[in-house]
Amino acid sequence: MLYELPSEIIYQIATFLPTANALAHLAQTCRRLHDIITAENSRIFRAFVRSRFPSIETPPFWKDAAQALTSRSRALDRKAIIGRFVVPPETITKIGSHEVTRRDNPTLGYRPSIDSYEIWNGQRWADRKEVLAWGAANQLVMRIRQTGARSQEDWLVFNDIDHISSYDDICSLHLLSSGNKYINDTNVEHLIFGRVRGDIAHLAISPNEATFEYKQKFLAYGLKLDRTDLSSDRDSTLAAHFENGSIAFYHTQTDEEEIEPFTWLLPEGSSRTNYSKLLSSSLVAVGTGNVENSLSISKITPDGISAYRKIGIGSLDTDPTSLKSQVNIGAIEPLNNHNLAASPGEVFLTAWDDYTVRLHDLRSPRPYEVSYRDATDLNPIYSLHAFGHERFLAGAGGEAVVKIFDLRMCNTYSYLDAQVPASQSQSAPSTANTNADTRPKTEANSRPKKGFSIFLSYQPPPTFPQQTPVPARNRQRGPYRGPIYTMSSPSPSSPTVYTGIVDGVVQLDFASTDDLTGPQKEWYEYNLDLGVNTGPGGLPRWNSDAFNLAGYERPDEDDFATTSKLRNQRAFADIEPADAARDTHTGWDCRWEGLEEPGAWRRRDW
Repeated sequence: MLYELPSEIIYQIATFLPTANALAHLAQTCRRLHDIITAENSRIFRAFVRSRFPSIETPPFWKDAAQALTSRSRALDRKAIIGRFVVPPETITKIGSHEVTRRDNPTLGYRPSIDSYEIWNGQRWADRKEVLAWGAANQLVMRIRQTGARSQEDWLVFNDIDHISSYDDICSLHLLSSGNKYINDTNVEHLIFGRVRGDIAHLAISPNEATFEYKQKFLAYGLKLDRTDLSSDRDSTLAAHFENGSIAFYHTQTDEEEIEPFTWLLPEGSSRTNYSKLLSSSLVAVGTGNVENSLSISKITPDGISAYRKIGIGSLDTDPTSLKSQVNIGAIEPLNNHNLAASPGEVFLTAWDDYTVRLHDLRSPRPYEVSYRDATDLNPIYSLHAFGHERFLAGAGGEAVVKIFDLRMCNTYSYLDAQVPASQSQSAPSTANTNADTRPKTEANSRPKKGFSIFLSYQPPPTFPQQTPVPARNRQRGPYRGPIYTMSSPSPSSPTVYTGIVDGVVQLDFASTDDLTGPQKEWYEYNLDLGVNTGPGGLPRWNSDAFNLAGYERPDEDDFATTSKLRNQRAFADIEPADAARDTHTGWDCRWEGLEEPGAWRRRDW
């Protein structure tokens, strides 16, 4: 009998269980198993988190961490997504100068640069401080939210420029959180932000006192700024990508008031680098725009920059007509830049000009390992966001599309391996169908079979405070059809992703409806505290109510006969009790409306 086995064997068995609920049910079978599972401060839950989510760092509230992570994973399986706009209140605290004069008349809305973080500052999973900030044209908007026993939400908007133009727009922003020497000052928020005109500064804001102070200036020598990037490790290297294609690297862990670059990466010849990303504090990936070395990876050392790896479009095993002579890379996302990684920065995703996202592993001699593509949508990819080593989101450059891809669907390559086996080192990159689920079909992993993409097609609420007239082309408030510029999540374990669209920020929460409304809804309400209004009447606790999303199942890449199936969400108040049973049977979250049965005259797609 199971309960008669030694505790160490039960411990090993428990680490292979698929969900936290399975562990909880095992603990309820008898007193001895309960004592084993709850022993040593839920030691088994710690092993469960480490084995099932090895790339995700969490605080040591292991039982709650297991519940939160499996809840998010289940929500992603069921495409359980809640969409809301992040809307500052009219009572927002103003810091700095807000009587401004506009010196130009922009025809387009602002592109928000977003960053967020959360830290645990109590004795429970629920006790968290979350900070969200974004650049709204020339203004910096910040929301500071405390959850748990001391629940509170504060908003502020900062501006210190009296005469503004588009050159004053904030084009990059990085909150300084854990690992930075300033984090101990919990009453002051520190950040590094840059404006298009080339000003890059370290700013300290005191929300309680409504004051600000510039701590440091990063010298840009008059160059116009395109974007900046900050490595996530403790060295916190800052990279500034300027409009002329040059990239400057700065040390941020210094007390100097004016910081000069410790090294530069200059474009080769007449080429202009079109995108760059810090894979770690010692590796940088650059989209050069060249055919021969379209993706160039360099090592960063105190002595300068040295070439490490180059990948050209000719090595990508793709139709040469699908990539232009001047190939562009729209986004790069590291997959193993966390503290537990053995080789930080060497595994990453890139979005190429042929509408394809590729996974690269610098430990392998191959140019890429796996490719991911939504054949239905042929917009370029502007942003990427990974959920550990499970899935990733891709924000399209048009039609307001966010695509969900599953990293686990390829069975020919493991991104967790330390090295590629020698017998496979020269084999071709995987062409596995990345929209198909290759795992055994069991009740435990029942899920929609296809890849999925959603539309964020709602126009954002009017900008606050309205400093400039709404551009003429935006005065007619039709469906949003623009790009998904940026994505940010407060922590690797968070169920929330903030996405930046023109003139606004959309909050996407990955949480299943049956979790939020079911028997354990008190746990989710207290520990996740998403502030969602799931019932008729009443108001959401946090700011803005949910809107109904639309999305489509992606056909297999080699399936040219099946049409995409459009699905629509319903409001929480419209959900019937019978929908929960359909949710369990179909694998879809019950907010998604079921597809109509095809009539005799309709084509039947499988």
